[in-house]
Amino acid sequence: MNLVRQMFKNTRLTILLAVGLLVLLIACGLLWQTQHQPESFDELIQKMAFDTLKDDPETQLYFDVKNVEGIRWDPTKLTDLSDADYEQLNDERNGFLKKLNDYDAAKLSPEDKLTYDILKWDLSAAQQVYKYWDLNTDDYLSLSNFPPYFANNYPIRNQADAKNYIVALNGFSDKVAHVIDRIQDRREKGIVPASEFLKEMLTSYSKLRNTKPEETILYSLYAEKLTELKLDPSEVEKLKKTLAQTLTDHVLASYGKLADVIKNDLMKQASVSQGIWSQPGGSEYYSARLKLTTGTDLSPQKIHEIAKRKVEEIVKELRGGASGQAQTTSAAKFLTGDELLQALNSSLSDATPYLSDWFEEELIPDHPVDVRAYSALFASAGGMYIPLSIDGDRSGRFVIPLENPTSEEIVKMLALHEGIPGHHFQFSIQYDQPTIPLIRKITMTSGYVEGWAVYMESLCAEKGLLDRNTVLNRLLGNSIGTVIDAGIHALKWTREQANEYLVSVFGTGNNAWIDSVIAYPGLNENYAIGSEQFQSLREKANSELGDRFDIKAFHSVLLRNGNMPFPILEQQVNQYIKSAK
Repeated sequence: MNLVRQMFKNTRLTILLAVGLLVLLIACGLLWQTQHQPESFDELIQKMAFDTLKDDPETQLYFDVKNVEGIRWDPTKLTDLSDADYEQLNDERNGFLKKLNDYDAAKLSPEDKLTYDILKWDLSAAQQVYKYWDLNTDDYLSLSNFPPYFANNYPIRNQADAKNYIVALNGFSDKVAHVIDRIQDRREKGIVPASEFLKEMLTSYSKLRNTKPEETILYSLYAEKLTELKLDPSEVEKLKKTLAQTLTDHVLASYGKLADVIKNDLMKQASVSQGIWSQPGGSEYYSARLKLTTGTDLSPQKIHEIAKRKVEEIVKELRGGASGQAQTTSAAKFLTGDELLQALNSSLSDATPYLSDWFEEELIPDHPVDVRAYSALFASAGGMYIPLSIDGDRSGRFVIPLENPTSEEIVKMLALHEGIPGHHFQFSIQYDQPTIPLIRKITMTSGYVEGWAVYMESLCAEKGLLDRNTVLNRLLGNSIGTVIDAGIHALKWTREQANEYLVSVFGTGNNAWIDSVIAYPGLNENYAIGSEQFQSLREKANSELGDRFDIKAFHSVLLRNGNMPFPILEQQVNQYIKSAK
């Protein structure tokens, strides 16, 4: 103690030291706070969008966010599909989920709290799926769908773009090599997709391998875009020749390699007529995937039961003639080629005047949808919607194979499902909303997206835009598919049990249908359960509000905040009901 007194006997020195120490402590504290200050919520979700997109040129191209929020699109690159890429994405996803869990959500505005809830739900669900990522077959499908998506979305605005398009496609062989490496690694672990799925992919890849480069959409659409540039004819021919060689050497040859791997390696080891439960971790993967894609907390067993009840309701209505319309399928007119394209465009025009009956005027977007042709890559391929760009500069496209004869009523339904008021309408509204941050615009809940389009089919039938029986039969197919899907993949049904169920409904089995269900676990649920969720929310709001129910206001609640998991959407609907009472 004496020593201390001796050290500080000079009072002025003591004060100066104390003040200096205090200043130092404050400065260090401020520095620590600066270095460790939590990110603002806006900064956090901007970083989530940036990290999701930064190393994914094809997704940047898909959404057309090439230069948004610091993201730089490299026009000469394709997305890397290596294991390291997937592991990095998963690590980033886990990091963001931890930050969200640590965040004080009570301090957020209502808009930010909604974003918080959606992202936390999605990230948690995705985390569970990733535990069993070896069972995922999305790589195969993304490669099958690559030609129409890349050709439609890649901008050819000048000669530099035309050259970069070719450079990017030169990287397709490396992209496929990574996929093949992963396929072989999984095969060595004993994980091989079902034979029914591999047959579909083999058909797709073999068809591409045997297609002349000039007949692919990657070439034909490129040539079409070149004509708009008015380049020197000799330069155009040079570019087209170079592209044809690139397609031959890097793209079509790579599809051939994939086909060979499936035929020579995978098919020998693939299971036949078995659900994904037969794979290591298959049951857990299936449950986790259903949660993520349907956007619900429903178990496979519950989904199975819901779909079974729906089948009974629809069959009863169809057999009882409750729809009040005669079946027209036997006398249906089938369309192909230009006649099919014309019918699609006419159906879109017919639906437009009805939008004001269902939606508030300020919500109705003004974005046209283009209908285009492309060649089907495999037997079950139908039309697909390629969304408009987030900034609306690139129109949405509905691409469809014209060679498959399609009934007139189905053509109408496809137009409204994929275009207006289905997918194109929903995405247009979502992208137009300035209050929806980028991370939510690039996040998709399949059950919401597909469910909305099927729900719109029923709405169009109410107005006479679609034949009621056609819509019921489509919904019946989705619901039966869901019963069989959950039966085979979760309840361990055999092919015989699935056929027995089909016989109980139709009087006959259908092995081709069962093949499709085995090939694509969880696909049917997005349509059947998604539409059921929308219909249930409408019935709930209508029942509780009675005369106060306003379908336009209700649809605004469903659409104005973009797609989201249904438990969160239900909260939005509950708030609407409370405010409207």
